[in-house]
Amino acid sequence: MSYQDLEYEKAAGIVTIWLNRPEKLNAARKETHDELLAALSRADEDDDVRVVVVSGRGRAFCAGTDLSGGFSLPSGGDPATGEGVPADLGGRVTLRLFDMRKPVIGAINGVAVGFGATFLLPMDVRFASSEARFGFVFSRRGIVAESCSSWFLPRLVGIPTALDWMITGRLILAEEALKAGLVQKVLPPDHLLAEAMTLAQDIVKQTAPVSVAVNRQLLWKMMGADHPRIAHALESRALSATLAHPDSAEGARSFAEKRPAEFRGRISEAAFIDGWWAKS
Repeated sequence: MSYQDLEYEKAAGIVTIWLNRPEKLNAARKETHDELLAALSRADEDDDVRVVVVSGRGRAFCAGTDLSGGFSLPSGGDPATGEGVPADLGGRVTLRLFDMRKPVIGAINGVAVGFGATFLLPMDVRFASSEARFGFVFSRRGIVAESCSSWFLPRLVGIPTALDWMITGRLILAEEALKAGLVQKVLPPDHLLAEAMTLAQDIVKQTAPVSVAVNRQLLWKMMGADHPRIAHALESRALSATLAHPDSAEGARSFAEKRPAEFRGRISEAAFIDGWWAKS
């Protein structure tokens, strides 16, 4: 599959998705959103892919929505009732990230504002260049939070920080983002991708694919659970399923034999994963 706004690279169990409109600071248009949906689904459905890394070409990660022609985004319907209102394009992408079965690592190489900032929120790990800048700038553009960011952001950084960033729309330096928990590491620009790849390689070599998929979804989906008994029920079901899989025996055997595990499970074989949290 070919892309206009992205690059898709696959090697050794890792897919790297590059936002690739450097002349526009990787600003997103409708085609960008469509390609991101396709690329994320492609990676998620490929058993040979274990980890996805996302970064930007050039000096920006993503400068938000491409406003060169104004807000050329779908609108209409009745906002008071929601009837006929088109889906937010960015929200479609972040919901796809939320449902991923593969871990996603963001390598934020530069400015990440608007959609560039909200796109990061459902990723599992976010590493930032020391030159990165973040901005939830919607109040400065006359619009509102998008890409499900009103759900994700407070859960990552807390409501006081989320309110500060959303209400003011100010730019956030990498060190502030680190302190608030938006990113896990701030790195020199020339170390950023290598650090993301080191983590991705460790996941490929050391972990069982089905275990990673279930753990990822448990943690994200349980953020909305209203009682720990829901997690107890789902964890019990997932534990039963994984204990019946040969990978669990290999995990115990490799530990006893003090050697690296050789996990052979494939996510496509674990049919119980798809939608299992919604059936409790």
